[in-house]
Amino acid sequence: MLENKNTSPFTYSLKWQIPLGVFFACLNIGVNYLQNFNPIPLYMDTIFTITASFFGGICGLISGLLYHISTTVIYAKVPLWSLVWAICSLTIVLIIRVYIKIRQKIEITDLILLVFLISLIVSFEGATIFTVLNVFTGYKEDSQVKFMYALLSSNSISVFISALLPRVPVNILDKAISICIGWASFKGIKKLIALVEKA
Repeated sequence: MLENKNTSPFTYSLKWQIPLGVFFACLNIGVNYLQNFNPIPLYMDTIFTITASFFGGICGLISGLLYHISTTVIYAKVPLWSLVWAICSLTIVLIIRVYIKIRQKIEITDLILLVFLISLIVSFEGATIFTVLNVFTGYKEDSQVKFMYALLSSNSISVFISALLPRVPVNILDKAISICIGWASFKGIKKLIALVEKA
């Protein structure tokens, strides 16, 4: 199951990380697809990338990249430069893996800290990406924060601040849900893997 006796309990061998990464990418695509029918003002696009990240860095990268490539090129059919948003998912993978490397364990307080770490970093990152795209491509806010963005920007607030302020509360709620579901999914699938390897 694990790569060797000395690795983190959160680093599975590639025989598990690769197929699980693909599986979790498909689950993310499914959640994204369901959002089209009953949209809620949350992103809900990193639940299973978070799950994947608990299994290993490769697993998380596969999940995040495949999700963005699939939704950008195949499903949503938006310009290729939209792939730049994959940076946010990859940052989440990096944060989780670095955190695990430092702590070597995850408890409830760690999950809470991860919610705020990820939310704040990704909010700044998302606002920066949006601002750059807005300047160079005329990109318009069409995400879950578009109404608040429009309200702020119409009152002469800068593009960056208008993009940042609504992202913070949305990301905190979104990542709280995603991390709770992601962690529960990890624990459940971890037990299934243990059963498979014992059989």
